[in-house]
Amino acid sequence: MFIYKTECVDPKYNLATEEYLTINNKFEEPILFLWQNDNTIVVGRNQNAASEINLQLAEADKVNIIRRNTGGGTVFHDLGNMNFSIIYNDKDNKAVSMFSSMLEPVIETLNKMGVNAKFSGRNDIVLNDKKISGNAMWKYKTRFLQHGTILFNANLDKLSKYLTVDRAKILSKNIASISARVTNINSEIKNKIEIKDFWEELVKTYEKTDSIKHLILNEKDLSEIENIYKNKYLDPKWTFTKNSTFDYANKTRLEGKGSFEVYMNVEDNLIKKVKIFGDFLGYAGTNELEKKLDGVVYKASEIKKIIDSINIKEVFGENIESQDILNLLIQ
Repeated sequence: MFIYKTECVDPKYNLATEEYLTINNKFEEPILFLWQNDNTIVVGRNQNAASEINLQLAEADKVNIIRRNTGGGTVFHDLGNMNFSIIYNDKDNKAVSMFSSMLEPVIETLNKMGVNAKFSGRNDIVLNDKKISGNAMWKYKTRFLQHGTILFNANLDKLSKYLTVDRAKILSKNIASISARVTNINSEIKNKIEIKDFWEELVKTYEKTDSIKHLILNEKDLSEIENIYKNKYLDPKWTFTKNSTFDYANKTRLEGKGSFEVYMNVEDNLIKKVKIFGDFLGYAGTNELEKKLDGVVYKASEIKKIIDSINIKEVFGENIESQDILNLLIQ
């Protein structure tokens, strides 16, 4: 088995590395890839980013947002979380039913370090009946990837901040995340564990059943990773255009400002067919704003530019601020 560890915390580069290791059949032996992402929301392959993430807050806080190749739900990564990827040939197509067996070395290592972890449900590891690890998989030709997270000391407040959205506003056909009760390992145990110590112990667990070699990527490998990084993961279309056609409806009342209703279609992450209604006291009408929004990227900073380009008080009344309208159009 090959072991590949990286100090890189750029989620886009790490996912490019993981993809390269998965799709390249030059690696005959299994690979264990250990990595971390900093300040990142990772969207499942089949999900709609707008219905999973508070896009306005995430953009304001400069959180990385990226889509992965595997299914499953949206998650938040920081340096209190670690990621592991298990990659190998699967010519007999047996891997899709092997979540529990593939996680045995991970659970064994946690148990050895004083964590009473157990496999649960379809693809989780739990501690004290709370989720500490979620896992997902991807098959590429005869190559198979299973990867997962382990929460040691992650900022769970940020998880709640960015991933708590009002899905009633977004009528999407894509798969939605299922909320789970999650916890950090170090919140549940007396003797705290450092992530790098766990990495070393996990490698020792694999050494008991396999010969371990450290994978060294050559210049050609790194060049191909760079191509995937630039052409796929740096392109916002991969994250935001995929699965981003939906209808949006929002109805609210702001004390002292009036009632507001907005309806719009978003097609391939571009705003279409906006209509705004309400009993607000502006006199200019909403047609100009609606026309300007048509074709705009569904992104808080782009929407705000349009709002700031009109006289907001003429349209909605003296008490209205641009942030009120931004909140109406995007969460």
